[in-house]
Amino acid sequence: DANGEYLYYLSYRNYNDVQMDVYEDNHILPRPVQVMVVQLKAGQAPLFADAARPAIGRRSGGMSAETEQASGPKARAQSAEAGKSETAGAFRIDLEGIQDRHFVVPVKAGNYFFAKAGKGRITFASVDEFGDDEYEELYTPGGRDKWELHIYDVTEQKETVLEQKISDWRISADGENILIKKLNDYYVSGLGKVSGKNLGDKLDLDGMFYTVQVQPEWNQIFNDTWRWYRDFFYDKDMHGRDWKKMGETYRSYIPQLNSRDGLNWLLSQMVGELCVSHTYVSGGDRGPAQQPERTTFTGLLGADLVPTEGGLYKLAKIYGPSDFNRSLEGPLVRPDLRVSEGDYLIAINGREIKYPENPFKYLQVTGGEKVKLTINSRPTAAGAQTLSVTPLRSEYQQRYFRWVEDNMNRVLKASNGEIGYMHITAMGVRNLGEFDKFWRAFRYKKGLIIDVRGNGGGWTEYFLIDKLERKQVAYNVMQGMEPFRYPNSASRAHYAVVTNEANGSDGEAFIEDFKANKLGTVIGVPSWGGLVGIINGQKTIDNGTVHQSNNAFFGREGKWLVENHGADPDILVENDPASLMAGQDRQLETAIQVLRKEIAEKPWTFPAIPAYPKK
Repeated sequence: DANGEYLYYLSYRNYNDVQMDVYEDNHILPRPVQVMVVQLKAGQAPLFADAARPAIGRRSGGMSAETEQASGPKARAQSAEAGKSETAGAFRIDLEGIQDRHFVVPVKAGNYFFAKAGKGRITFASVDEFGDDEYEELYTPGGRDKWELHIYDVTEQKETVLEQKISDWRISADGENILIKKLNDYYVSGLGKVSGKNLGDKLDLDGMFYTVQVQPEWNQIFNDTWRWYRDFFYDKDMHGRDWKKMGETYRSYIPQLNSRDGLNWLLSQMVGELCVSHTYVSGGDRGPAQQPERTTFTGLLGADLVPTEGGLYKLAKIYGPSDFNRSLEGPLVRPDLRVSEGDYLIAINGREIKYPENPFKYLQVTGGEKVKLTINSRPTAAGAQTLSVTPLRSEYQQRYFRWVEDNMNRVLKASNGEIGYMHITAMGVRNLGEFDKFWRAFRYKKGLIIDVRGNGGGWTEYFLIDKLERKQVAYNVMQGMEPFRYPNSASRAHYAVVTNEANGSDGEAFIEDFKANKLGTVIGVPSWGGLVGIINGQKTIDNGTVHQSNNAFFGREGKWLVENHGADPDILVENDPASLMAGQDRQLETAIQVLRKEIAEKPWTFPAIPAYPKK
């Protein structure tokens, strides 16, 4: 704190608040953090009178028994008196007995971050839920309003929570005042005057100007980047490179630069000398922000347009909502439009379209603009209907979910319904739900294909492995029912993984984890080859971002994994262009064959129920 009497910290220690999901095979600790304080000097009364040390158990509401006891009027009075009688003198820490002088601050446990102490008050941030966005903001701050700010008055033992979420805050050196950032606005206030709706006085920065000398600033950004790599790169010997010489060589080019993008390019070339993945350099001050212009783009109809012998284009496939994502839109899938696959596109905005003319030249639109399509079930304008639709800017999601659905149906058909299929796009928090959706649908199949081709990486692969490696140990039986598995979350399926050259980062870690645990067969080609990962990034003075490859993996055999090589499959199968153009997926077909063979050779069925006991 500002007086040097107390040290505040956040502690992951609340294990009594537990939530179970409806499937009864997952649990989380929704509020694990408690705010703690240590009295640095011996001989003082406890800051929160009557407060016991945190060994006493918590109650289910998130506040410990000693916390509730320490929040009453008596405790407040004693705390205030204790504050008056604090021992004056130079800053010191009495280490003897310090383990007995730490206490729970009387606030409920929560998801807390960034404890900062002021004069007589402790501040900290919280979030209700913790997902991908919160992780990104925590490790590489982007200035988004994600945090609820808590201010706890130690003397009054009163907590204030701002009603508006903020992105950051700072406390003045004397501990009296606070600066709060929300979006691009800044507010100042006395630390004790901030309340639920009151962020303080908004600073008027419209008349504030400053001059930037770009060459000195670029030198600082370069030097910061060079030092960050020296200090945080996973290998202190920098892959054998003379890092000092590298800095001198690339620094000499700074006078020749004429843009911030040029500096990013130069930095990328320097860190590229390390021959390693995840060396990301981005952002920075590119000048005044420009207002977004009303741009024209090529509109898409969510359909495959295939020319016919008569020259008209046929709607060979129409894309829209799928069974996996009903929220997807498609210009041609509204039921009131009465458009079907196989219909003909006669005209766009009244102009007849025939091959070889490119229909997309007449779909140049701005956002929200509609076009008129003339469509008929027969290759003639007679009896055609004219529809007004809003083209899409992108069809990626619609086509992706159709691809997944087609793969799933192909696998089910080829295996007579015995093998399930899933595709995992990345290894983030949201992808755990993606996995669970298919896992719960297919875990009781005899086989399961996990497709990680094109996986964008992340950090959650071991959550998937945790589910895949759960073993069945027994059977449950109830009167009038067939036996069922115990634990219910276990699967007896044979597993196969499909991978390719576009599977990267944590998707590659999934391959190595899957193989190390001997969970099944991996089919495809070596992956991307980038498993020296990143945990956080640093911000440059002009709001650029520099990531260092600070987290590398080696296996049980004592060898580095994946980097610059890829995760190897057990069975090498390439999807050559000719096969793909012919509608084949040799990797997926091989996975089906492997699992069908394993199912035939190692079948599994429920055993007979043993004779019931006579007692």
